[in-house]
Amino acid sequence: MKTLCAAIHFLDGRFHGRDDYGAEWPPSPFRLFQAMLAASSRSGSAEDEAFQWLERLEPPDILAPEIREAPSWKTYVPNNDSDEKYNRQDRLGEKIFRPLRILDNKPLFYLWRIKPDEQDMASKLIPVIRRVCALGWGIDLVAADGNILSQEKAESLISSYGGRHWRPVPRASRRFRCPKPGSLFDLRDAYRSFLNRFDGNIYLPPKKAGEFTETPYAKVGAVQREVAAFKLTPPDDDSETWKMFDQRATMEIAAWVRGYLCSAAVQTGFPGDSAIYVAGHVPSRYKQDETPPRFSYIPLPSIGHKRADGMIRRLIVAEPYGGDGRYAQWARRVLTNAVLTDKNGVPQARLRPLPERDAVLLQYLQESRTFRTVTPVILPGYDDMKYAKAQKLMEKALEQAGFRVGDLEEPIYMQKAPFRNGCYGPRSYSLPAYLKGKSAMHVELKWKTPIPGPLALGAGRHLGLGLFAPAVE
Repeated sequence: MKTLCAAIHFLDGRFHGRDDYGAEWPPSPFRLFQAMLAASSRSGSAEDEAFQWLERLEPPDILAPEIREAPSWKTYVPNNDSDEKYNRQDRLGEKIFRPLRILDNKPLFYLWRIKPDEQDMASKLIPVIRRVCALGWGIDLVAADGNILSQEKAESLISSYGGRHWRPVPRASRRFRCPKPGSLFDLRDAYRSFLNRFDGNIYLPPKKAGEFTETPYAKVGAVQREVAAFKLTPPDDDSETWKMFDQRATMEIAAWVRGYLCSAAVQTGFPGDSAIYVAGHVPSRYKQDETPPRFSYIPLPSIGHKRADGMIRRLIVAEPYGGDGRYAQWARRVLTNAVLTDKNGVPQARLRPLPERDAVLLQYLQESRTFRTVTPVILPGYDDMKYAKAQKLMEKALEQAGFRVGDLEEPIYMQKAPFRNGCYGPRSYSLPAYLKGKSAMHVELKWKTPIPGPLALGAGRHLGLGLFAPAVE
């Protein structure tokens, strides 16, 4: 096997480009495809064949240096909304620049695996890659280089690279846009419509590029949690309308799901020890604070919008960190169209599969360095109304969930008041007898490196309390 390698070096060590379709960093393969097309010769050239060949390749691996947010600044420029207001002075608005600072002096690499007999075709794209001068906004100036690497050199580059290695995977919360057959001509149509957007004084909105795929990517070595995601609908009809529940009853809703799966594990067979993994019963052979691998049943309050009401309309069943996904697949199969009943046997909701691109779900699954609680953390002990003791208990909760205090960049911050609209203080939530009276806090955590969700900590983490989401700045 050979590897077509595109190396991109940002000249001022910053990246301003913002991706309207999802991830900001690293720039998506489709963004590089656009930059290469802009740097190519006119349409109809011999390079077209090479671009169409690139469209058919599997998405590339990406090696990306670490980044941090750089200081932002504000300027005032005309907005790009000439279809609303033709006069530029009438559409003057503020524009905030939030660049990313690229750590270390490492290039950004895109690595396409190719067959040996495709080397000649790949060679046609190397001059195009070397003509790329910007990736992202026009101010994101780069020096680019292209090469064909042997398998040994490609593996050596990956193993010695000090940044992050992103690889296409079957399922992940992060998705990068990648070219697909048809992207070349779609981009040319979009550019042509931009050039012809004015017919005299008549404005014709230009076409936007839409021929691309959204490919799941995951960082190699990153600890992921596989989940089965569902929407809550009315139990007595086949409609797709949402059924809403108060988030203060989150542990009750989680108990309905656990009860259903416990019964299903007996009736349909569970590929493991259901008493531990499904029911959460801890055998005596485990130490007092040791938790064996098990499901977490996590109702998801609605967040992500300034008018989000915090009501529960979705829930996930999550494997432990590092799970291989087979138990989540079992839960997804068993719970699809399941009717949940409360402790009195009264039907409460029907579960429908939730699309992976659901906006609220992605709020909980995305990576971040800063997380804040949506539901409060139940601390593993009593803080005696002392903040320092509460911090020690929170550190213990981190360790019980498999994290280290040394992974945090800043000290743990805690408060009684919720961070988000639609959420509640710790005393508002319905708790089972074994948790009543324990100390509880809303918590903010800042990690040294980004981690993916869903993140739940504390004594109620397997039943929906102590649920975190990336912070909204």
